Amino acid sequence: MPAFSPPACLWCALLSVAVSLDLRVAYVTQSDLHYFSCLQEPPPCSVPPLSHYSCEDLQLSSSAVQVVRLTVWYTSASSTARLLNNSVVKHLTLIHCGAGVSRGASPQDALGQDEYFAVQHLEWLTVVNLQRKPILEEARNTGMETENVADLSTFVFNRVTDIQQDLNTEAKREFLDLLPPQVQDLFLGKEMGAAFHEQVRLGVIFSSVLDSGAEVKAYTVQTHIDSDGRLPFPELHLLHLEEASTIYVSFVY
Repeated sequence: MPAFSPPACLWCALLSVAVSLDLRVAYVTQSDLHYFSCLQEPPPCSVPPLSHYSCEDLQLSSSAVQVVRLTVWYTSASSTARLLNNSVVKHLTLIHCGAGVSRGASPQDALGQDEYFAVQHLEWLTVVNLQRKPILEEARNTGMETENVADLSTFVFNRVTDIQQDLNTEAKREFLDLLPPQVQDLFLGKEMGAAFHEQVRLGVIFSSVLDSGAEVKAYTVQTHIDSDGRLPFPELHLLHLEEASTIYVSFVY
């Protein structure tokens, strides 16, 4: 009797599930890089080790990250840009941990607004802002007109006072932890009708995207790569790519 073998489509389904569960997480600071493979989604900006979430420590096998799905928690914009420049990622999630660059921070940690990094094959970018402003949103949800500055200021002051009186320090921290994050999803190239199976893609991400709370925008152009591996953007200093008659380049800012 021949050995039983599952249909090929079943193997495909099992493989797709396994791939979807394999989430790569990088925690980037100015001096350290922690890199994990996780089977469960860990809470943002968790302190290693993350064994409770079935996360395994990994070493980067090359200078450029090459994965399907990557979540980056970061406190250093410059280190994050260096990690991601010339990487190959289809779905990239950026989560800023803690405050922005503080006064007196080392100059190499700051990025100019015109600086950028390039991510190949980028189709989907998610930017998460953990620093919400719920009291102002509550004011807007009550129907208050923001033009009435006096009423809005009084409302905010009263709500802050109420929270301070009702909650101790630990409870305040828990209250803030329960606030829903702001999530911005950008499906790059969608406005151009670019199919997600299209392999020739490039995301050029400007440093402003790494600012905490930034409103992120993007636009995509369809162009080509010449025989020298160059794009028709001489002002951009990008890695030479394989020649292609069609490429979707998304500028994210």
